[in-house]
Amino acid sequence: MRTRATIAAVTSALALAGLVTPAAVADDAPRRDSSRPVLEKFQQSEKPAARSSKAVAPVISNVVVNGGKPFVVGIADKPIRAVFNVKSPGGIGDASSEIWHGTTYNENTPYIPMDGVKGCVGTWVNCTADFLVMPSIDLSNARAGKWNIGVTVIDAAGVSYAVNEKAGSVTILRESRLTTDATPEGVKKGKPLTVNGSLRIVNWNAQNFGAYANHTVHLEFMKKGAKAYSRVKTLKTDKSGNVKTTVTASADGYWRYVYPGVASVIAPKTSVADFIDVR
Repeated sequence: MRTRATIAAVTSALALAGLVTPAAVADDAPRRDSSRPVLEKFQQSEKPAARSSKAVAPVISNVVVNGGKPFVVGIADKPIRAVFNVKSPGGIGDASSEIWHGTTYNENTPYIPMDGVKGCVGTWVNCTADFLVMPSIDLSNARAGKWNIGVTVIDAAGVSYAVNEKAGSVTILRESRLTTDATPEGVKKGKPLTVNGSLRIVNWNAQNFGAYANHTVHLEFMKKGAKAYSRVKTLKTDKSGNVKTTVTASADGYWRYVYPGVASVIAPKTSVADFIDVR
């Protein structure tokens, strides 16, 4: 597991040296959300020693994570990217960022460390920060939803800095999986058609995809040659996460289940459609 990177106690212009890459530690080490966040540590104890009376602090703006879209995560490690603008008349010495969960930013804050930053060279630039979300370390079911991103920038002289703990945000959603299977494949017109479905939702606590009862799914149909689906039925998953219903076969077309998800918690999902030839 990884733990928080520490800020090097230096007096040179690059006062934030050591922030970019989190250290690798043994498997039995504390989880990486167990020590003081980098941004808070910098704010509280290791700021540049003095700020020149003429120094102008860097300005952080336009922070966007994952292109402004929700970030859907299963059980596999998954990269995520943030971009932000920095205006610093004195140039940029270094920059760092963390994605964190909760309302209070302190030593107990769950966080995702930055793996690296690109493009932060100049006086008015667009920076790119890369992160790796590790569900087995970073996520639990209770952590689905809004995560904040904090950004720290220090100027090239090491005397002027900017720290914004809530510079932006991203919604991290639990991944869902959904299937549709309509039978029989060659059904006669007017005869019953059975449509089965299976919904599985990632359980970050157990690190698997589990079955959840009482989740709403919609059965939809699109006639061959049409351009849009129509809702046929609304059903609830059983204790095994499955749905099953019977309809009357009327025309060739596509059947699918649609799961609307749970706002800010579980990602919506549309199954692959199953085409049925009605004879």
